[in-house]
Amino acid sequence: MTWDIRPEAVILIRAMAGTRADRYAADILLPGLSKGLGLRAHSVADIREGMTSPFQCLQAIFAHYAFSRRGKERAELSEVAVAALRRLTEELDFDQFLKERDATRLWACYLSCCEQTGRKPMEQLNRGVIAGLAELAQEAYRAGGSGSIALWLADGIVRTGRVEPQFMRMVDIRSVGPKLASVLARDVTFLFDIEDRIDPVDRLYVQPIDKHLRAFSHYVVDELAEADAADWILAGKLAKYARRADASGIRFNMGATFYGSREAPTPALFEAGIRQIIAQAKHTGSI
Repeated sequence: MTWDIRPEAVILIRAMAGTRADRYAADILLPGLSKGLGLRAHSVADIREGMTSPFQCLQAIFAHYAFSRRGKERAELSEVAVAALRRLTEELDFDQFLKERDATRLWACYLSCCEQTGRKPMEQLNRGVIAGLAELAQEAYRAGGSGSIALWLADGIVRTGRVEPQFMRMVDIRSVGPKLASVLARDVTFLFDIEDRIDPVDRLYVQPIDKHLRAFSHYVVDELAEADAADWILAGKLAKYARRADASGIRFNMGATFYGSREAPTPALFEAGIRQIIAQAKHTGSI
């Protein structure tokens, strides 16, 4: 088969989608989610099962995703949000909370936890993401689901082959941006092994763009005219190039992030590593 893609780009994409993607999952994704779910095990099967629980799933989202872009405050905000969720379950069964019309009760628990710890609740910044994600779980429950946001995402993909509706619903939540929604959709798709069920037109939504993917795009995408192209443009092009390289776009995404954050955290190392990967491929005759 002839691919409309340079051989060097194929090598780089497949190099990221290989053992580096495995390392991202083993060293970053699975331990983080395991901790968020309150599990000791780090296996995909155990974490997937945990994410099917409405309570554990929301707890993991608060712990691992909701405040991931909040810098130094991330850990403390996650801890308080999880504490509020647990306090809520001391007052009523979580299934009962899913039947309520909104997350007012959870926000009251968050205010109580903030008062107890001497932290300002910062309602303008935090209520949207805390109450909004909980209300998404309630919405999923009212629609006939279990209330697990992960299952809501996965079921939508399996039933329709699309992820855009779920993505748009998540970014409609105040303080939940496209990056958070895309990372969550990517990880759920990986955990449930349903990437091949997503229509190619929607695969940009499971291709979150960070600085490492942006740097990688210059070695992979030929028609990239703008150095500061919007994230959604880069996501679409990288998803397309991964398909052309006959590689998993999700694994390429995770592997590229691992490469940039763990193997080559500086521009000089990034460039040198790229050259080494290509040179090694030429030496072994795979290019």
